[in-house]
Amino acid sequence: MHKENVNASTCHLEDLNIGGCPSLRCLPSRHQLSASLTSLSVWDCSKLTTLSSTGHLPVALKHLTVFGCSELTALLPKGQLPETLESLAIGSCRKLESIVEKFQNNKALRDINIEICQKLKFLPEGLETLSSLCNIYIVACQDFSSFPKGGFPDSNLSVYLYECEKLEALPSGIHTLSSLHIYRCPNMSLSEQGLAAKLSRLSIQDLKQYKAFMELGSHTLTSLTDLNISGGLVGESFQDEDLRITLPRTLTEFYIENFPNLKYLLFKDFEDLPSLSYLCIENCPELTSLPILPSSLLQLDIQRCPLLKEACKRDKGKEWSKIADIPCVEIDGKFIYDPDEPRED
Repeated sequence: MHKENVNASTCHLEDLNIGGCPSLRCLPSRHQLSASLTSLSVWDCSKLTTLSSTGHLPVALKHLTVFGCSELTALLPKGQLPETLESLAIGSCRKLESIVEKFQNNKALRDINIEICQKLKFLPEGLETLSSLCNIYIVACQDFSSFPKGGFPDSNLSVYLYECEKLEALPSGIHTLSSLHIYRCPNMSLSEQGLAAKLSRLSIQDLKQYKAFMELGSHTLTSLTDLNISGGLVGESFQDEDLRITLPRTLTEFYIENFPNLKYLLFKDFEDLPSLSYLCIENCPELTSLPILPSSLLQLDIQRCPLLKEACKRDKGKEWSKIADIPCVEIDGKFIYDPDEPRED
C-alpha cells in the first residue's frame, strides 16, 4: 500500500487490500479509512503488531482477513470487532496471542477461521452469543487449549479442529452442534453429552476419539447421516476387532479411510442399514473383503485398496457378487462397466 495525498474517508471504497508493507506497524485510524469499507485484507506486513491502536475498525466492515503478519500479537487488544462483521479469517500469524477480549454484539458473525497461529490459546469470551455462527475452523494451532466457558452458541454450527495438540476437551453446549470434525488432536476426549441427537455429520481421525465413539454407542446419534472414520497417522494401531461396532441406522454416507493394516470390515448389522446410499473405502491396502452390503446402496467408491480391487474384478473376483447389483461402482476412479472393458456374459 503506497501513501497517497487523499483522505480515504472521503472515498466510497468498499474493498481494501494491504500487502507487502514491511514498515507498517498499525493501520490508519478508523476515521482515516473509508466509512463504506466492507472488506479488508491485510497480508505479509512483517512489522504489524496490531490492527488498530484505538481498538476500532470501520463500522460497516463485513469481511476481515489477516495473513502472514509474523509480529502480530493481538488483533484488537483494546477494542471490539465491528457489529457488522460476517467473516473473520486469520492465518500464519505465529505470534498471535489474542483476537479481542470478548465478542460483543457480533450477531452477524458467521465464519471464524484461524490457521497456523501457534501462540493462540483460546477464543474470546462471548462465543455463545454469536447466534448466526455457522463455522469454526481451528487448524494447526498447537497451543490452543480451550474454548470459552460459555460454550458454543445454539446455532446451526459446524466445528472443524485440525492439529490442536493441547486441546483436551470440548466445551458445554456441544450438544447443539450439527457437524463435528476432529483430526490429529491427540489429547482430546469426548464426553457423552457431546455426541447428541442434533449431530448430522461426524469425522474422527484419532484413535482415542474413535474408541470414545464406540464406547458411547450409536444410540445418542439419532440424526447422524454422514460418518467419516480415518486411521490417519495412528491407523497402524487399529485391529480388525476395533471395528466391531453398530453403526447408526440413520447413515446415508459412510467413509472409511487410511487403515494400513485393516483386513476385514466387521461392522455389526451393516447389511441392515436402511438409508445408506454411499460408501467410500480409501487407502486400506490390506483389506481383502467386503461385508454384506445393504440393498439401499447406490454408489460404492473404492480407492487405493489393491487387494480389494483384485477381489472385486468383474464377473470373476470373489467379492463380485456383493457389488454386481450396485448401480454405480468406481474403483480407483474407474467405473466397473467402463465401455472399454465389455462385460462378460
